[in-house]
Amino acid sequence: MKKQVTDSAYAHCQQICRNASTTFFSSFSALEIEKRRAVHAVYALCRWVDDIVDGDDEPNVEVTDELLRQSSERDILLREIHSGREPANPEPIHMQRLMALVSIRNNLEKASIGSITSEDHPIFIALQDVFTKYSIRLQDFETVIQGMEDDLFPVRCNTWDELRSYCYKVASAVGLILIEIYGYEDRAARLHAVDLGIQMQLINVLRDVVEDFERGRVYLPKEILASHNLQINDLSNPNLAQNPSWKSFIREYFEIVRRHQASANHLFSYLDSRSRVQPKIMSDAYTKIFNEIIRRSGDVFTAPLKLSITSKISLWVQINYLKLKVKMSSSE
Repeated sequence: MKKQVTDSAYAHCQQICRNASTTFFSSFSALEIEKRRAVHAVYALCRWVDDIVDGDDEPNVEVTDELLRQSSERDILLREIHSGREPANPEPIHMQRLMALVSIRNNLEKASIGSITSEDHPIFIALQDVFTKYSIRLQDFETVIQGMEDDLFPVRCNTWDELRSYCYKVASAVGLILIEIYGYEDRAARLHAVDLGIQMQLINVLRDVVEDFERGRVYLPKEILASHNLQINDLSNPNLAQNPSWKSFIREYFEIVRRHQASANHLFSYLDSRSRVQPKIMSDAYTKIFNEIIRRSGDVFTAPLKLSITSKISLWVQINYLKLKVKMSSSE
């Protein structure tokens, strides 16, 4: 494929990342250009599938008999996996979003074997180039899509293991793709990347409890809630944080997050100084959110949890300090 087409595809992915988060986009710039472009492509794909499932992107796929067949078969399997629960959306919307995910899965497979053409979507053009340069696994992309498919149904996690499984699909699998781009010598890095993903997604789940509940998604494990005398419907109570049962549950939740943090923090020593900047910034950003939840004694109900201006400035200073440190060390 012509270099001009590939460069244009990477530019498309870069713009998606810039629009999604200026803080994280800035952290990417510490990477050398080739790795940076590869990371942009991966994040663009993840942003895209997430927006499709959440309804923030209107899927536009060419409906063929083969795509309809594949989507129908996938729908049957998913309904079995989700114990016969009805989809979270009306049937036409459900099938439209599922067909979009099936189409993306098909195109990822094409990208992995070099069958994407210049007529295909820019994200797949960029990812095809990424597949040729790094030892990323198609399986990990497919795992991410499986996590998105879960969100097409009313989500109910029952145990910590079920919640960890979901976190693995939507976050750890992304981390396993990214560390192949970052580069590492010891395969233990992959274990810590898994825990980094779980840790960040656990924080996401806690931060977004109210929003997810309104979407029909309850990731907090039902059996653990029940062990603290809490029911799923209690999550609609804006004053739940004052309930001693919630305080008891949240202490256990904090401890689970901290266990994964302890492992995740070992990842950075396995990456070179330039590659570790971006995941370290992401980890620190989520840690700031986690610390704010702790400061609020687990109150995720009464006010939105976002990075404060002070925290954003702190991250910006940290990003630029780390980038300067990398630049100085590489010039020695």
